[in-house]
Amino acid sequence: MEIRVGHSVKFINENLEGEIKTILSEKRVVVTCLDGFDYKVSTNEILIIGEDNEHNYTVDQEEFTSKIISDKKSKGKKGMLGKYLDTNKYRYEGVVEVDLHLEKLVEFPEKLDDSLRLHTQMQHVKNCLSAARDKHLKKIVFIHGVGTGVLKTELHNYLANFDDLMVKDADFHEYGVGATEVFIKNS
Repeated sequence: MEIRVGHSVKFINENLEGEIKTILSEKRVVVTCLDGFDYKVSTNEILIIGEDNEHNYTVDQEEFTSKIISDKKSKGKKGMLGKYLDTNKYRYEGVVEVDLHLEKLVEFPEKLDDSLRLHTQMQHVKNCLSAARDKHLKKIVFIHGVGTGVLKTELHNYLANFDDLMVKDADFHEYGVGATEVFIKNS
C-alpha cells in the first residue's frame, strides 16, 4: 500500500498513533501523534490503519508462497546437517563439526536464561545425532568450548547412554579442550 499524507498510523514498537504529516523520502516520514509531538520515523516502524482501527496492508500471496517454498527447497536433502556437510572438513575428512556455541544456534542468545541455553544446545545435539545416524555418518565433533564445563558434562552424560557411540575428547592440537569427538558404530 502506498503511504500518503493524512494516513492514520500506529507505531510497531511504541504505544503511539497518529497521522502522517510529511513524506521525507520513500522510507522516512514525519508522523504527528496524538500526544502533540512530531516524530521522524522509518516506514518500517509504523503500520497504516483504517477508520475501524484495523491494519491496512496487503501481502502479495504469490511472492509470500514462493519464498516459503524456496526456503524448504534450500534445506532439501541435506536437512538438519546441511550447513555442516558443506564444509571442507566433511568433504575431505568425512568429519561433521557441529558448533554448539549459542550465537551459532539462535539469533539473540542473550535473551535466554541459563537453563534455556543448555536446553537449546542439548536439543541441537540430539537433532544432529539423529540426523547423523539417518545419514549413516561415522564421526561428529561437537564443539562446546571451555566455559564452566556444564555443557561438556551434560553432553558426555547424554552420550554415555548409547551403546553404539564411542566418545572421547577431540584432538587437542586442533580443538584444544573445547570439543568432543563422537564415533557412531554400525553406520
